[in-house]
Amino acid sequence: METMSQTKKQSFTEALSNTAVGFIISYISTFLIFPLVGLNTSPGTNLVIVIYFTAVSILRGYVLRRWFNKKATKPRAERVTYPDGSDYKLQCFECEIDMPVKKIENNYFCSNCGLRH
Repeated sequence: METMSQTKKQSFTEALSNTAVGFIISYISTFLIFPLVGLNTSPGTNLVIVIYFTAVSILRGYVLRRWFNKKATKPRAERVTYPDGSDYKLQCFECEIDMPVKKIENNYFCSNCGLRH
Protein backbone atom coordinates (compact mmCIF):
# COMPACT_ATOMS: atom_id res chain seq x y z
CA MET A 1 0.00 0.00 0.00
CA GLU A 2 1.39 3.38 -1.00
CA THR A 3 1.11 6.17 1.53
CA MET A 4 0.46 9.70 0.38
CA SER A 5 2.04 12.49 2.36
CA GLN A 6 0.73 16.02 2.55
CA THR A 7 2.45 18.97 0.98
CA LYS A 8 3.63 21.70 3.31
CA LYS A 9 0.76 23.91 2.14
CA GLN A 10 -1.80 21.17 2.87
CA SER A 11 -0.29 20.66 6.32
CA PHE A 12 -0.55 24.37 7.03
CA THR A 13 -4.14 24.54 5.75
CA GLU A 14 -5.18 21.61 7.93
CA ALA A 15 -3.56 23.11 11.01
CA LEU A 16 -5.15 26.49 10.30
CA SER A 17 -8.64 25.01 9.81
CA ASN A 18 -8.39 22.96 12.97
CA THR A 19 -7.21 25.95 14.94
CA ALA A 20 -9.95 28.28 13.63
CA VAL A 21 -12.54 26.18 15.43
CA GLY A 22 -10.35 26.21 18.54
CA PHE A 23 -10.08 30.01 18.32
CA ILE A 24 -13.83 30.49 18.56
CA ILE A 25 -14.19 27.98 21.38
CA SER A 26 -11.25 29.52 23.28
CA TYR A 27 -12.54 33.07 22.96
CA ILE A 28 -15.97 32.11 24.30
CA SER A 29 -14.34 30.06 27.05
CA THR A 30 -12.33 33.03 28.33
CA PHE A 31 -15.58 34.72 29.40
CA LEU A 32 -16.52 31.62 31.40
CA ILE A 33 -13.18 30.50 32.84
CA PHE A 34 -11.43 33.77 33.72
CA PRO A 35 -14.15 34.95 36.17
CA LEU A 36 -14.11 31.51 37.83
CA VAL A 37 -10.42 31.94 38.70
CA GLY A 38 -10.77 35.57 39.72
CA LEU A 39 -9.46 37.27 36.57
CA ASN A 40 -11.37 40.35 35.49
CA THR A 41 -10.44 41.04 31.88
CA SER A 42 -11.96 42.98 29.03
CA PRO A 43 -13.09 41.42 25.74
CA GLY A 44 -10.05 43.07 24.09
CA THR A 45 -7.64 41.49 26.57
CA ASN A 46 -9.32 38.12 26.07
CA LEU A 47 -8.92 38.52 22.31
CA VAL A 48 -5.19 39.27 22.61
CA ILE A 49 -4.68 36.21 24.84
CA VAL A 50 -6.62 33.96 22.45
CA ILE A 51 -4.75 35.32 19.39
CA TYR A 52 -1.40 34.58 21.05
CA PHE A 53 -2.32 31.00 21.96
CA THR A 54 -3.90 30.47 18.54
CA ALA A 55 -0.64 31.46 16.81
CA VAL A 56 1.26 29.05 19.06
CA SER A 57 -1.26 26.31 18.26
CA ILE A 58 -0.98 26.82 14.48
CA LEU A 59 2.80 26.65 14.63
CA ARG A 60 2.73 23.58 16.87
CA GLY A 61 0.26 21.76 14.59
CA TYR A 62 2.29 22.55 11.48
CA VAL A 63 5.63 21.48 12.97
CA LEU A 64 4.22 18.23 14.38
CA ARG A 65 2.50 17.36 11.09
CA ARG A 66 5.70 17.91 9.11
CA TRP A 67 7.70 15.86 11.63
CA PHE A 68 5.27 12.94 11.47
CA ASN A 69 5.16 13.10 7.66
CA LYS A 70 8.95 13.01 7.51
CA LYS A 71 9.08 10.16 9.99
CA ALA A 72 6.48 8.14 8.05
CA THR A 73 8.25 8.50 4.70
CA LYS A 74 11.81 7.91 5.93
CA PRO A 75 13.36 4.82 4.26
CA ARG A 76 13.89 1.95 6.66
CA ALA A 77 17.34 0.54 7.29
CA GLU A 78 17.91 -3.04 6.26
CA ARG A 79 20.37 -5.46 7.78
CA VAL A 80 23.33 -6.33 5.57
CA THR A 81 24.46 -9.97 5.67
CA TYR A 82 26.75 -12.37 3.92
CA PRO A 83 25.14 -15.18 1.88
CA ASP A 84 25.50 -17.49 4.90
CA GLY A 85 23.36 -15.11 6.98
CA SER A 86 26.12 -13.72 9.19
CA ASP A 87 26.32 -9.94 9.72
CA TYR A 88 28.49 -7.91 7.36
CA LYS A 89 30.79 -5.79 9.51
CA LEU A 90 32.97 -2.76 8.89
CA GLN A 91 35.49 -0.99 11.10
CA CYS A 92 33.58 1.96 12.58
CA PHE A 93 35.80 4.95 13.28
CA GLU A 94 33.35 6.28 15.87
CA CYS A 95 32.83 3.02 17.80
CA GLU A 96 36.46 1.96 17.13
CA ILE A 97 35.52 -1.69 16.53
CA ASP A 98 34.06 -3.83 13.78
CA MET A 99 30.29 -3.24 13.80
CA PRO A 100 27.41 -4.69 11.80
CA VAL A 101 26.19 -2.27 9.15
CA LYS A 102 22.72 -1.21 8.04
CA LYS A 103 21.87 -0.16 4.51
CA ILE A 104 19.51 2.69 3.58
CA GLU A 105 19.17 3.01 -0.17
CA ASN A 106 22.82 2.65 -1.32
CA ASN A 107 24.42 4.01 1.84
CA TYR A 108 25.92 1.94 4.65
CA PHE A 109 25.73 3.01 8.29
CA CYS A 110 27.09 1.67 11.55
CA SER A 111 24.24 -0.16 13.30
CA ASN A 112 25.43 1.18 16.65
CA CYS A 113 26.19 4.91 16.20
CA GLY A 114 24.74 5.60 12.74
CA LEU A 115 28.02 6.83 11.21
CA ARG A 116 27.92 6.64 7.40
CA HIS A 117 30.62 4.39 5.90
